[in-house]
Amino acid sequence: MNPPVEGQDEVLDAGAVLADPAASRWLKQSIESALQRDPVDALNDALALAAVLDGHLRDALGLNDPA
Repeated sequence: MNPPVEGQDEVLDAGAVLADPAASRWLKQSIESALQRDPVDALNDALALAAVLDGHLRDALGLNDPA
Protein backbone atom coordinates (compact mmCIF):
# COMPACT_ATOMS: atom_id res chain seq x y z
CA MET A 1 0.00 0.00 0.00
CA ASN A 2 1.34 3.42 -0.93
CA PRO A 3 1.40 6.11 1.74
CA PRO A 4 -1.41 8.67 1.52
CA VAL A 5 -0.66 11.84 -0.40
CA GLU A 6 -0.98 15.05 1.57
CA GLY A 7 -3.36 17.73 0.31
CA GLN A 8 -2.05 19.82 -2.54
CA ASP A 9 -1.88 23.59 -2.12
CA GLU A 10 -0.30 23.99 -5.53
CA VAL A 11 -2.09 23.66 -8.84
CA LEU A 12 -0.79 20.71 -10.83
CA ASP A 13 -0.47 20.95 -14.60
CA ALA A 14 -2.52 18.26 -16.35
CA GLY A 15 0.10 17.88 -19.07
CA ALA A 16 2.83 17.29 -16.52
CA VAL A 17 0.81 14.60 -14.75
CA LEU A 18 -0.09 12.94 -18.05
CA ALA A 19 3.61 12.89 -19.03
CA ASP A 20 4.76 11.56 -15.65
CA PRO A 21 5.71 7.88 -15.92
CA ALA A 22 5.08 7.49 -12.19
CA ALA A 23 1.44 8.60 -12.49
CA SER A 24 -1.00 5.71 -12.55
CA ARG A 25 -2.94 4.77 -15.65
CA TRP A 26 -6.17 5.29 -13.67
CA LEU A 27 -5.17 8.87 -12.78
CA LYS A 28 -4.17 9.67 -16.36
CA GLN A 29 -7.42 8.27 -17.75
CA SER A 30 -9.40 10.18 -15.14
CA ILE A 31 -7.67 13.45 -16.03
CA GLU A 32 -8.19 12.91 -19.76
CA SER A 33 -11.88 12.19 -19.16
CA ALA A 34 -12.36 15.11 -16.78
CA LEU A 35 -10.77 17.59 -19.18
CA GLN A 36 -13.52 16.81 -21.70
CA ARG A 37 -16.27 17.72 -19.22
CA ASP A 38 -17.65 20.96 -17.89
CA PRO A 39 -14.90 22.09 -15.49
CA VAL A 40 -17.30 22.92 -12.64
CA ASP A 41 -19.03 19.54 -12.87
CA ALA A 42 -15.69 17.72 -13.14
CA LEU A 43 -14.28 19.50 -10.09
CA ASN A 44 -17.43 18.89 -8.03
CA ASP A 45 -17.29 15.18 -8.89
CA ALA A 46 -13.56 15.03 -8.13
CA LEU A 47 -14.11 16.62 -4.72
CA ALA A 48 -16.91 14.15 -3.98
CA LEU A 49 -14.63 11.27 -5.02
CA ALA A 50 -11.84 12.61 -2.82
CA ALA A 51 -14.22 12.73 0.17
CA VAL A 52 -15.36 9.15 -0.47
CA LEU A 53 -11.77 7.94 -0.79
CA ASP A 54 -10.77 9.82 2.36
CA GLY A 55 -13.51 8.00 4.27
CA HIS A 56 -12.44 4.68 2.74
CA LEU A 57 -8.84 5.27 3.83
CA ARG A 58 -9.91 6.27 7.33
CA ASP A 59 -12.00 3.09 7.59
CA ALA A 60 -9.08 0.98 6.34
CA LEU A 61 -6.76 2.52 8.93
CA GLY A 62 -9.33 2.27 11.71
CA LEU A 63 -9.42 6.02 12.17
CA ASN A 64 -13.22 6.21 12.17
CA ASP A 65 -13.57 3.77 15.06
CA PRO A 66 -14.98 5.32 18.23
CA ALA A 67 -12.38 5.80 20.94
